[in-house]
Amino acid sequence: MSRSLQFTGILCGIICLVCITSAISVGNIAISPSGDIVSGVTRASASFIVNFPSSGGYTFDNDHTLSMDTELDDAVWTYSIVKDGIENPSISDTGPNIRLSGWELAYPSNTEISLKVKMQGTAPVVDVSEEQILIRVRELDNRNAVVSGTEVVKTKMVLNPETIDESIAAESATLNALRPRIDQLAAGGIDTSSAETKYGQASTLLQSAEQNSDFSRAQFELTQAVTIIDQLESEVVVLEAQKAIADAESSIGETDDLITYFKVNKSMSSDARLMPIIANREIAAERLTTAKDLYNEGKYEDAARKAGEAAAKGDEVLTDAQALKEDVDANPLAALGGIGGAISGSIVTILIIVVVVVLVVIGIILFRRRRRWDELG
Repeated sequence: MSRSLQFTGILCGIICLVCITSAISVGNIAISPSGDIVSGVTRASASFIVNFPSSGGYTFDNDHTLSMDTELDDAVWTYSIVKDGIENPSISDTGPNIRLSGWELAYPSNTEISLKVKMQGTAPVVDVSEEQILIRVRELDNRNAVVSGTEVVKTKMVLNPETIDESIAAESATLNALRPRIDQLAAGGIDTSSAETKYGQASTLLQSAEQNSDFSRAQFELTQAVTIIDQLESEVVVLEAQKAIADAESSIGETDDLITYFKVNKSMSSDARLMPIIANREIAAERLTTAKDLYNEGKYEDAARKAGEAAAKGDEVLTDAQALKEDVDANPLAALGGIGGAISGSIVTILIIVVVVVLVVIGIILFRRRRRWDELG
């Protein structure tokens, strides 16, 4: 008995699934024009067919509603029900949305039903160029909730010519701001050929968009230019990070050479003047390591900033190291540090004393000679 009840329950479940009314489907969608439309100017239209698969006893749930919407202005809807291949007289209505109730669309499941629809309207007035709904078709249940899988939406880009001009000006300013950065990279020995190509492409597109009276074409060129400029900005940031890292490596490398020179050639490993140079060199190297880590993580702007700090510290240390080398090379005894300075000072003092003594001796000799001459005279 238990098995019979289980079988009966399963059978009832299958029957219930079969009896559920199939959701609508939308096909044969045709939209005109194919491109973007101009705010408050362009007339646009869409035609489509709504199909009602027969299942569950009726073509459409009597408690449901077919909703059709648009964001175009002055919308005019023309629709007709096709029953078993025969098209009924068309009906026209106006407004942003049309709703057909279940009692208009619910027919016995052995009836073939479809709805032919055409909508025409004018592009809405928009403050900025943006996507607007051309048509939206959906089935709503008795709580006005969208029946899953029934919503079909088609949109159009509505262009505002004034904002196109503003966008072109803004993107031109962004592109111009990249020019000195690219030039600086090139002057620093960085390969900017790819960046130059993108710069030229974006510049050409912006100029064409500015001169184009076809707003749809102008918007298309502007969109392409924006994409290239975004790519160019990202590329410049990467190149700047690479250059900053290379600059930091160069200054730290030169400082390392001088530190080796002091230690090996001048035996200054314990010289107090070398200690701050080594310490500051380590600070620059730590910043450089951080910059490289950030670069490897794809944080190029942060990498460029940190590498710039490393390069600045590296240049500072290199200047100090070069100054010490000049001092050491100019005075060999200076390599001895404090002792050398003391010795150098002592030598100067001794030389002064020697000169004074020599002058005194010479004076005494000359004095005696003159006295002798006076006695003989």
